[in-house]
Amino acid sequence: MTIYADLFRYRELFLNLFRRELRVKYRGSLLGIAWSLVNPLVLVGVYTLVFSVLWRAFSIPHYPLFIVSGLLVWIFFQTSLQSASASLLGHANLVKQVKFPRQLLPLAVVGTNLLSFCVMLAVILPLNLIFIPETRSTFWAAILLAVPLVGLVSGLSIVVATATVVFRDVEHLLVTVMLPWFFLTPVFYTFDQLPRINEKVWLADLLHYGNFITPPLLAIRDPLFFGRFPSTGDAAYTIGAAAVALALGAFVFQRVDDQLAAAL
Repeated sequence: MTIYADLFRYRELFLNLFRRELRVKYRGSLLGIAWSLVNPLVLVGVYTLVFSVLWRAFSIPHYPLFIVSGLLVWIFFQTSLQSASASLLGHANLVKQVKFPRQLLPLAVVGTNLLSFCVMLAVILPLNLIFIPETRSTFWAAILLAVPLVGLVSGLSIVVATATVVFRDVEHLLVTVMLPWFFLTPVFYTFDQLPRINEKVWLADLLHYGNFITPPLLAIRDPLFFGRFPSTGDAAYTIGAAAVALALGAFVFQRVDDQLAAAL
């Protein structure tokens, strides 16, 4: 786990990489970081129109807030992994010429997306507290569970960044799987609203626990939107998945760190 301790040992370097990623991401943009809200708002509008107004497939009170509470987790997860997959390749000259903790590159990408996550949360939280009074006593649990979510995303980001250097297809594979993965994740629906899902318990369990981003999403959305504390299973899964992801990220990176410069 020493690769994560480098965040503190080389914190000035990490902050410089973080600021650089932030500048590159919003260079020439009039709205800047406000763009992190545009995509979720467009998606919320489309899904609300299709599933709640036109189709009337889901009758959930405050449906737009329900969707955006799920998108909060999904967008952080998706954008971090996709951006991190190209983080080492995009800095090939730097990696080849200078010896430094290279894991800071994908972690800086996670940091910029974490900032967008915080901006979204700062907008969503007051709305939920106003329109859903039940959340006023539980919202803090969502903030606490955001910590293992960041650990999960950080570990996976290091894995995909490292794997992309060795296998260039990883970046394209992520683009391919993210859309079906999104629809298999309960962002704009709940499992009990799916037709016949209760008749196939094994399928419900597979969709719930086989998709490792689902328990963190549910664990954060329960206190943030439904005003109830997350189930013990979802909370434990989230913490355990974060620990596994961080350990896997450290293992994979340490195995190929010496080969990165040659592979680029």
